[in-house]
Amino acid sequence: MFFKSSRKTTNIEPLVLSIAPSAGIFAGTKIATRHRWTPVEQLSVGDKVLTAENGEQVITQLEVSTLSLTSARANAGQWPLLVPEGAIGNEHAMLVSPDTRLVIEHDAAGVLFGEACVTVRAETLIGYRGIARARVKGELTHVTIRFEDAQTLVVEGGVFIDIPAPNGLQRFTPLNDRQSRLLVRNMGEADRKSRARPVAAGWI
Repeated sequence: MFFKSSRKTTNIEPLVLSIAPSAGIFAGTKIATRHRWTPVEQLSVGDKVLTAENGEQVITQLEVSTLSLTSARANAGQWPLLVPEGAIGNEHAMLVSPDTRLVIEHDAAGVLFGEACVTVRAETLIGYRGIARARVKGELTHVTIRFEDAQTLVVEGGVFIDIPAPNGLQRFTPLNDRQSRLLVRNMGEADRKSRARPVAAGWI
């Protein structure tokens, strides 16, 4: 949450979208294809990518937009998020759009909602394992992928992104923001308990 402050402001230029925000994927993010991990910006309509549940699927639509720096005041809700290495299983630090639907598999989801896997808007993960708004200089390419039906993209490192069908349906149960934040709090508590667990002596 951002508040007005009496502190002297900096001359850092804010980040704004040149096109309305969408659940796109930033350039540099690698998507699973049959033979290799392919940077999302190298994909085209008609290409096949691997999905978590339905094998290879054909990209039916692909939109490319740009995140750019301007001197205008930015809406903080449009800023991309920086996901540190390992925060959600990712092998490398990555940027995600605030509206990206990420698949979360956690015991807390099963306890709270009766589903082992659910999807949350990436923005609701802010504060979890260091996930935070990112400050970016220059421009970022932003790619939105569509399929005929709802699919779950496999991203390098074991991250799964839910891509809704044209009618809005999703592969996994989507949580609203209130439910997502409840889940994040419980995941954080589970993490802290796990780290605090005493080490038991044992034979080697």
